[in-house]
Amino acid sequence: MKEKYLKMSYECLSAIGNSFELESMMSEIVITFYQSTKALYVGYYDDYRAIKPLISAGKEMDFVLKTYPQECLLQDEAKNYFIFLPLKAGFIKFVYSKEVAINEIYAMLCNFKRKINFAISACEGVKELQGLNENLESRITQAVKKIREHEEMLVLQSKNAIMGEMLEMIAHQWRQPITSIGMISNNMLFNIIMSEDEPLDKEFFKNDIDEIDKQIKYLSHTIDDFRSFFKESKTKEAVQIDSVLHRSVSLIKKQLEHSSIKVEINNCCDDLIINTYKNELNQVLLNILNNAKDAFETQKNNNKKITISTFTKDNNLFIEIKDNAGGISEDVIHKIFEPYFSTKKEKNGTGLGLYMSKIILQKHLNSEMFFRNEDGGAVFSIVMPVKK
Repeated sequence: MKEKYLKMSYECLSAIGNSFELESMMSEIVITFYQSTKALYVGYYDDYRAIKPLISAGKEMDFVLKTYPQECLLQDEAKNYFIFLPLKAGFIKFVYSKEVAINEIYAMLCNFKRKINFAISACEGVKELQGLNENLESRITQAVKKIREHEEMLVLQSKNAIMGEMLEMIAHQWRQPITSIGMISNNMLFNIIMSEDEPLDKEFFKNDIDEIDKQIKYLSHTIDDFRSFFKESKTKEAVQIDSVLHRSVSLIKKQLEHSSIKVEINNCCDDLIINTYKNELNQVLLNILNNAKDAFETQKNNNKKITISTFTKDNNLFIEIKDNAGGISEDVIHKIFEPYFSTKKEKNGTGLGLYMSKIILQKHLNSEMFFRNEDGGAVFSIVMPVKK
């Protein structure tokens, strides 16, 4: 007898958890339990209020429950035994003839309840995972879209934040040419007044007009430079690194001169041509130069200097911008690339310059930026991959 029920128990146990699809798994359980335990009827109902079974084997027989039991229930009726096995998702109903050893079967089925519930949980987990996988691509697309929108907003916010600084740069660039034009026009007017009784010197006037024209062209060129700074590069361009460095310095040159800051360019890669988004790289360089300029405002230094150096190593181009403005406090070095962190709150710093510079380098230029304090100043290193 023991060997018979051991075999029965093994067959029933083997039917549990063979599928991660609930209906398929319960079908195997119902059929195996029906055959192995010699039941008259086995039916799985996916809800305790269900009238018809989801899966069944044998001939269904009436079985009336006054209340829904929480544990296994054996009910002895006139002609048959009824076993009710409540599960976390519905229940299984068994019907046996009076000829079986019902106590052994009942004990075995009750012991299987926990394992069947585990198998049901696994099926539900897999179903939930499948649902998540179906929506995963859409959710990833939406998340990436939101990240892109956030980055675009920060880029715009960053550019708007330095608009005032740009206007100040333009004012410094324009001050000298406008002053020159004013002086030349005053000289021309004075000569006209003084030459009422004498013929005008045409050669003198021609030279003055040529000089005015030269200054006007300089003003126009300056506007073009700043306008292109705010224009996002659509495609990569093959540019000489030397021209990129000098263009970035030229945008802020007058302000640096006004603050008595000398700029030295040590370019060891004169003939190096890189394929990159030129305006984005200019924006990064200008952000770093502008930060260096601001750092000198809190320093008493009679020898203010910014040095820009380039060299190549391991198929990478290094652009290092170094100043002697005292460096950055060790307490906040780990924060300088975080959004909205600024060391110049008194100047209404937005804290977006270095953050956006790092984002532009990583996302658009496939490059990195690092920082260190060295010799009483700050050093920002841009590392760009180059193909020889």
